[in-house]
Amino acid sequence: MTRALTPTRRTFAFAASLLAATTVLAACGGSGSSASSSVSSATSAAGSAVGSATSAAGSAAGSATSAAGAATSGAGSATSGAASAGSSAAAPGSSSSGAGSGSAGADPASLVPADVKAKGTLVVATGEGYPPFEFYAEDNKTLQGVDPEIITAVAGKLGLKPDLQVLKFDGIIPGIQGGRYDVGDAAMGITAERNKVVDFVSYFQGGTSIMTKAGNPQGLNLDNLCGHTVAAQKGTIYADEYLPKFTAACTAKGQQAIKVDIYPDQAQATLAVGNGRAEATMSDFGPLAYVAQQANGQFEVLNANYQPAPYGIALKKGSALAPAIEAALESIIADGTYTKILQKWGVTAGAITDPSISRG
Repeated sequence: MTRALTPTRRTFAFAASLLAATTVLAACGGSGSSASSSVSSATSAAGSAVGSATSAAGSAAGSATSAAGAATSGAGSATSGAASAGSSAAAPGSSSSGAGSGSAGADPASLVPADVKAKGTLVVATGEGYPPFEFYAEDNKTLQGVDPEIITAVAGKLGLKPDLQVLKFDGIIPGIQGGRYDVGDAAMGITAERNKVVDFVSYFQGGTSIMTKAGNPQGLNLDNLCGHTVAAQKGTIYADEYLPKFTAACTAKGQQAIKVDIYPDQAQATLAVGNGRAEATMSDFGPLAYVAQQANGQFEVLNANYQPAPYGIALKKGSALAPAIEAALESIIADGTYTKILQKWGVTAGAITDPSISRG
């Protein structure tokens, strides 16, 4: 376990001036989950409003956000102060290739494997309910956020049409392994365990924190979770790796284990904090902050970051498509598209300048 940063608390203001003052608890009727459906377009207008089960788009249009729109991803967001802007990192134990991959300076479309080029589409496994990275607009059909916009820009550089298919987060890697999807793009953290079964191309820098009720009634931080109830989403790094490590450290010190409550999606984990079933939820710093900003003062996010790690676009092991994805990311960084997307959704702190392939 890495050294925990000195925890200080930070309450996030209600950032969007035109957002309706709808509280998270009032908005959380839905689970924030979806069936495996195909979404034809990943980009939505910044002015689209969000209905009762979705979060607000980061635009000038007023919208009420759902508390259920919390983080689902197993990766952390890069809005954390500890996640350095303009940096990139590889997962522990993994190998990275950047310029050495042969994609630097190449036309991304020229690197697309023949079989992918022939079908003309990039089939993408993604998720929803994880604002501002991926969530539905008001129509509950149009997927919007950082990930849909980035992967759409990447597909454009490859000369392909994006075909986004929404599914549960824990089904993304098996789907890629089974060949049903070309890539997975769902704010997925690059970890050594994941890198054993899929390859990645990094595109963002993330980190981990916890969210409590406003005022942090129990005074929780990353060092004193022993004996407390912490909610997390099924299939994420928080549920499968971090919280087990934290609770093992508790019992090793003779303290009470953390009671880890696992929920199907982050929406329900957030709801558990709101209604008192859990004292905190562990997820990615950025999406937690996004929810707290729009919850009218109901939540507080710890300004601390545990094991900052990059997000990656996932591919099947050994995929010949990886250099093309890397080159496309380099291209959208160079032409400013990447920065504009991150600025639109308020997550520029996680920007990287050098995407790299991680083969594990």
